[in-house]
Amino acid sequence: MGKAQKPLTILILGGTGFTGPFQVKYALARGHKVTVFNRGKTHPGELPEGVEQLIGDRNGQLDALKGRKWDVVIDNPTMLPKWVRDASEILKGNVDRYVFISTISVYANNTKPGMDETAPLAKYDGADAMKETRDTVIASKFALYGPLKALSEKEVEKWFPGKALIIRPGLIVGPGDQTDRFTYWPVRIDRGGEVLAPGDPSDPVQFIDARDLAEWTIRMAEQGTTGVYNATGPATPLTVGGMLEGIKNALGFDREIHLDTGGFSREIKGGTVVGHAGLGAADG
Repeated sequence: MGKAQKPLTILILGGTGFTGPFQVKYALARGHKVTVFNRGKTHPGELPEGVEQLIGDRNGQLDALKGRKWDVVIDNPTMLPKWVRDASEILKGNVDRYVFISTISVYANNTKPGMDETAPLAKYDGADAMKETRDTVIASKFALYGPLKALSEKEVEKWFPGKALIIRPGLIVGPGDQTDRFTYWPVRIDRGGEVLAPGDPSDPVQFIDARDLAEWTIRMAEQGTTGVYNATGPATPLTVGGMLEGIKNALGFDREIHLDTGGFSREIKGGTVVGHAGLGAADG
């Protein structure tokens, strides 16, 4: 791993949730000095030795950030543009670069493979984005999530022109993931029997491990990189069928798995996918 050529002072907004702890550990291993700012409610007492913790809340309790300077701020939990605005009012002039962890959900259309960072972004059509809250995002069944993330990006670039790094991860997986969006599959396959999957086995899938994302983020901060970057993987194309086969092989699973994808079932046998007619039932 080695140490960074130039140690940085890094402020991490969040730092105790999913990806934050990996950022903290990797930054320390690289020789950086780390401060985290959060409410102190998520995984209390689990910060590594030497990490400074500032207690506050993005909803108006930011006094702990006043009068302090850092080389870089990494903003993990923001879903509201007003959170960026309020923090930036304090940090502008006191932080050299702003790293914002966004999402590929900012894109207007996620159904086209191969899109790059220049693709059109989701539009906010509400009355006032600065008055949106976490509760209104949840009430919208997260329909507001992408548009508000896109506006949050713009807010970062407004306050830190030429000094902003926008990272748009895809599906983040790995230790600490509480969504069950990926972990469902190894658990389900381990149960055995017929496994029903959506779509077609040839459909492409992408995801990134939280540890890889965290390490890459810290490296980008070290290099002083700015601009907008998608962050997802794997490096080579992967399909749903290939992913499930890989999970099966990693588990050392030697029983048959039937993938029912909308009325056309496929058996996985010995690492290959063989098609045969099947039922179009859903996995309950």
